[in-house]
Amino acid sequence: MTRVLIIEDDPMVQFIHKSYLEKISQTMTIYTSTTLKESRELLEQHEIDLILLDIHLEDGNGLQLLEELRRQKYDMDVILITASKESLLVKESLHLGVLDYLIKPFTFDRFEKRVALYHQKTTQLNQSEMNQEHIDAFLQGQRTLEEPEEEELEKGLTPETLQFVISTIQQLEQPFKIQDITDKTKLSHVSVRKYVAYLEKNGQLLSENIYLKVGRPYKVFYLNQKEEL
Repeated sequence: MTRVLIIEDDPMVQFIHKSYLEKISQTMTIYTSTTLKESRELLEQHEIDLILLDIHLEDGNGLQLLEELRRQKYDMDVILITASKESLLVKESLHLGVLDYLIKPFTFDRFEKRVALYHQKTTQLNQSEMNQEHIDAFLQGQRTLEEPEEEELEKGLTPETLQFVISTIQQLEQPFKIQDITDKTKLSHVSVRKYVAYLEKNGQLLSENIYLKVGRPYKVFYLNQKEEL
């Protein structure tokens, strides 16, 4: 389960961020705060995996908090979400190791891509080894050879999320169910089903209906060995 802290002093913007997260996945634990003081208290009380951080807050600068967290070796990722466009702030945030820098306002699709990037990063770093290609893509934001070009994807699908789903499928025991992917990725069932349907349509996944003596049949999927992901 992903634990997210939203640090945002505008109630409406905070509500939007929370709604976006809940739309992506119902399994996230979401905390909210409006000040640096309240954020520090929450960080002492709870383990946090991901912070959505605004820069200009009621009682200070969000980058001050980020600098403290890095100094104290807190192990969480941070996505800056701000209206600030100054290049110096972007440079400082990158030096402090932010996962991404989102400028308000932005679309849900853009937001979903960044959260998918977080999950993809977490999945990759939990592996015992990473090859050079994956490291290059991870550090430089390049596509791996496994990813299709964005224009090849159907409407509503993104390369980042597709690659995240592919990476997850490659780690699953075969055959697998849609629920196995949602449990591991924390993406919504609806979203995962779209990506699985895309991979099945392209012949990269095969499916089979399992019929039971009692109850409704269910579908399982497995990799098409002739069409590697």
